[in-house]
Amino acid sequence: MRTTLSDLIGFITRVLQSVGLPAQDARAALASFIYVAVNLLVAVVPAALHSGRPYLALAGQAAAASWPASLALASCAVSIAVLSIVAPVAAPLPLVVLPLIYRMNRAILAQANANEQLAGVLSAQRRFLTDVSHQVATPLATIMTNLSILKRDARGGKTGQAIEDSVAEAERMKRMLGRLRALAHADEDIPLRRELVDLAELTADVVRAYGAQAGTSGVGLVTEVMAPARISADKDLLREAVANLVENAVRVSPRGADVKLRVARGAGGPSLDVIDSGPGIDADRLPRLFERFQRSDSGSGLGLAIARRVVERHGGTIHVRTARGEGSTFTIELPEAS
Repeated sequence: MRTTLSDLIGFITRVLQSVGLPAQDARAALASFIYVAVNLLVAVVPAALHSGRPYLALAGQAAAASWPASLALASCAVSIAVLSIVAPVAAPLPLVVLPLIYRMNRAILAQANANEQLAGVLSAQRRFLTDVSHQVATPLATIMTNLSILKRDARGGKTGQAIEDSVAEAERMKRMLGRLRALAHADEDIPLRRELVDLAELTADVVRAYGAQAGTSGVGLVTEVMAPARISADKDLLREAVANLVENAVRVSPRGADVKLRVARGAGGPSLDVIDSGPGIDADRLPRLFERFQRSDSGSGLGLAIARRVVERHGGTIHVRTARGEGSTFTIELPEAS
């Protein structure tokens, strides 16, 4: 036997009555929600025909984006329907909320547009960072090669000093390009190349790689392993994050001081501290410390942003404890390897 729409409505009404909802309230609620659903399904038809996108997918997106406003509208309709029966004089009162629903719809639309524009800007920024880093890398490599040749042939004096300065600046630019590439990579949603990483081995690797550079500044690098810690991580990305913290720590530490890399276990899992003996960080800089291009007295303003992004992609957190004149401790906390 074919089930008609009225039979279906009657069946749903009886179900609602069985859970204790009065008949008139059940009919009003059902009618309101059917109206909202039909209105949504019909409204999506022109958009699906115009864009060529699948109807069901578009309807699902529309429902997900508009359900708060639809729920408010349905509630308003139910209130009007019930009041028109039990208190006709008060029935128009729910109409007072219609301007609020309209404003809420406009706010939701504005927020959706803002999110779309922001996603476009971030995507363009990632493409720009990637393109710049790749396009500049080749000529920079040529410049550094030629500078190395000139450095070997130089006999000191002003020319030799100028070449030394040029080599140092070229090395600084190379590090900057590396950070731009790392930032673009960290921003992408490509899957992490996870492997089992021993944090003690990772810190020892960073110390070996940056020990000589720190030594030219008169700063030592030491490691302290307080507890064994293994995590599932993209080793190259995580190493880049730790290296950026170490470079910052070396830059702010006075000659003769040590930068300590400590592996321990925090309340939520393995942790890695980078501890310096620098001047500390002013309180007014802390709220935006990990934002990109927030420059300090020196540096690019990218290192901490890269570290935070990499750590967040691994499901971890990064924070800093600091006091003026007492140095800083940057702590990375990561989830335990399963």
